[in-house]
Amino acid sequence: MDLMQINRLIDDSRQYAQSGAATYTISLQDGIDGVACEGLSGVDGVQAVGAIRQSDRKIAFATLPSTGIPTYEVTPGAVRVFSPTLSDDGTDADGMGIILSSTVADTLGAQIGRTIAMNHSGDARVRGIYQYPDDGRDSQYSYAVLEPVNSDRPFDACLVRTWPVPNDIEMLMYLSARVTGKDQHPQISQLNSRLGSTPPSQTLFSERLTAFAPWVALVVAFILGLVMIRMRRLEFASALHAGVPKGILILQVLIELSAAAVGAMLLCTPLIVWVTLAVDASNMTALYDSLLRVPAAGYAGLLVGGLVAVLLTHERQLFTYFKNR
Repeated sequence: MDLMQINRLIDDSRQYAQSGAATYTISLQDGIDGVACEGLSGVDGVQAVGAIRQSDRKIAFATLPSTGIPTYEVTPGAVRVFSPTLSDDGTDADGMGIILSSTVADTLGAQIGRTIAMNHSGDARVRGIYQYPDDGRDSQYSYAVLEPVNSDRPFDACLVRTWPVPNDIEMLMYLSARVTGKDQHPQISQLNSRLGSTPPSQTLFSERLTAFAPWVALVVAFILGLVMIRMRRLEFASALHAGVPKGILILQVLIELSAAAVGAMLLCTPLIVWVTLAVDASNMTALYDSLLRVPAAGYAGLLVGGLVAVLLTHERQLFTYFKNR
């Protein structure tokens, strides 16, 4: 139950981040400083950041000579906002070139690393292809060509892809805007607002319904250990009467209960295998840290319950135990 609850929270968080809900845009026509925008890359939680502006011209390819495709000039850092697998300095295996949306690439039959003929202007190298699903995000980049540039001219927008979302990200984004008049008002928005403006937080994890699972395991195992050993009080009282030190009985009980706990864990081996197969490898460490608390609490509760039961057993009550057996 705890695993399923945690997986649901992880899936919700991953969907929020990958849908573009955690990507923020500050827009101001000819009012974004590209250098200041990319300077936000040093903020904790910022995964990629870059400036973008729509080009005055539309690129036309030889395969579609009569159709101009919207073209956006972007700073090097903006490349990773759209395609995380590409470097932002052109040093990746595919070198410099243009980046196409998957819709444009499918239409042209373009492939990464190949050249594609332009209409009356030579060839262009396809450096990358970015995915842009129709899931509620801003549609203007769904059918577009991105052209990395190094330019001092102001841009129209600054895109910041974050995760986890910094608390002060919107305030920091205003630093990239060049406001020169009272009638200029930078607008901050999410690339995809369909999932809401409040990102999943740590509180959802700590307050999940199954967070109490270790405590349940502790209490149940404590009661189980107490009952298991308490039912053998006549045996232990007889041993004490025969001269067996209580410390030896405690050691015996702890060994027996440990063996029982190990046996129970071995019976759960299929569940452990299922957890390993069902969990994303990147989350394995954090999940084991949470999930292992349940058997650990159960093991501790079992030993403590058995220990209390032994400590409550006294030689002087041997006759009473015998009488009430």
